[in-house]
Amino acid sequence: MGFRLSEKVTLEIGDKIRVSGGPYYPSKDYPGTKIGMGERGVGVFTGVDPQGKGIYVQFERGGVSRYVYIGPEYISEMTGTVLRPHKITKLRKKKKK
Repeated sequence: MGFRLSEKVTLEIGDKIRVSGGPYYPSKDYPGTKIGMGERGVGVFTGVDPQGKGIYVQFERGGVSRYVYIGPEYISEMTGTVLRPHKITKLRKKKKK
């Protein structure tokens, strides 16, 4: 059983994915500047948050499993961080020649 990313895409444990985007903090010192707080890179899908607001990805750099937010966008009242969902792209497996 996998995790449905969209109507057409389902992630299975072990699938390679590319992660980009994600939460950011709007700088108060430099208006209009966004400080990225999200994860980026290529990794392996390892699991799903029980609440369905995130997934776990083991990135190639460091080999540590990280939490990747994919829930609805909202602004944290405590920190002012804009919790924007990460963009997830499932990578195709290379065809053998």
